[in-house]
Amino acid sequence: MRKTLRALLLFLVMAVSVGMLAGCSDPLSMLTGANNANSNSGEVIELADNTDIPEDGVIKAAQFRSIAGKDRTVTFTGKSNGVEYIWSYNGKNIKNPADQNLKIDVVTASDDLNKVKTLANSAPEGVGVTIKQTSGFITVPRLTLKMGKKWDVNAGIFLKYLKKENQVTKISAITFDKQVQDQTVMTFNVTQGGDTYYAVCGKSGSSEPTAQDGTGTTGSGGSSSSSSSGSDSTGGGGDGSNTVTISISCATILNNMDKLNNSKKEFVPADGWILKPTQVTFTEGQNIHDVLQKVCQENGIQMDSDFTPAYNSAYVRGINQIYEFDCGDLSGWMFKVNGWFPNYGASQYNVKGGDVIDWVYTCDLGKDVGDNSQY
Repeated sequence: MRKTLRALLLFLVMAVSVGMLAGCSDPLSMLTGANNANSNSGEVIELADNTDIPEDGVIKAAQFRSIAGKDRTVTFTGKSNGVEYIWSYNGKNIKNPADQNLKIDVVTASDDLNKVKTLANSAPEGVGVTIKQTSGFITVPRLTLKMGKKWDVNAGIFLKYLKKENQVTKISAITFDKQVQDQTVMTFNVTQGGDTYYAVCGKSGSSEPTAQDGTGTTGSGGSSSSSSSGSDSTGGGGDGSNTVTISISCATILNNMDKLNNSKKEFVPADGWILKPTQVTFTEGQNIHDVLQKVCQENGIQMDSDFTPAYNSAYVRGINQIYEFDCGDLSGWMFKVNGWFPNYGASQYNVKGGDVIDWVYTCDLGKDVGDNSQY
């Protein structure tokens, strides 16, 4: 039965991915990632160093194809509610180019913004950012906001407001460009879209914004006084060390025990953690799949993967005896790195010092683990 389900899933993947023979992720990750059906269609439109964002906000896959795999950063500029905004995309981690809607709406005043600032340690300054891109980002872009006025701040975080829980979760730290004296210019990584997010700012110490961590990294706040111009667009630590942090969780199964294959219940830990966040050393050139293999071997954790030539990628079928489809037709293993779900496989991402890698089991095609690329 499992083989039949996987065959059907593979058929659906191929149906929506005509012409794509290499560079995409495993079947499950691909369906929960960006719509990259036209990623290898062949058309290439050269991007300038800076491009004005068009009226519909869409930068085409053919344009991103001109920088895919290259260590080249291009920017896209727009304006909303008196605030200039600039997206920065580096091509080195773009493997499956796809259309990206880069239009945003800047919210400078709202009830939700006031609530968010209060929840984030009563931060004195903040702004909302409604991101139009609903499917997954093809890399981790950076977004710069030029506020047009000067805020008395030096610390900030970019976060998400969870209305139902009435709490805020951190997405990334904010950096400030100190070279600009007449206005506040702040930059942060963006890993999610299709909603309104918030950049809140204050002063180190007394009014430094705080939030529950939602990225898999440690620490609740984040600040920097340096210019953001040299920041790594992938969102990784980039600190030069040869260590990464990796975790393995199947916590979503705890809310779906009625769907779980009875023979697999003994392999589900009571708290969902198969491996809590653990630092692992790596050698240059190793990828996320290599690191997973290493940590599983070192900790006696079963792991099963195979290489799919059609996708030029290793596909992780099972960890700790928990396999794809063991908890419903939409279940399986996914990974995120520095809070981002890549739209390609784990063996295609070479790790960097400071990367935070989370392997998570989804029971709902990614939706229950924070990947909203299909919703």
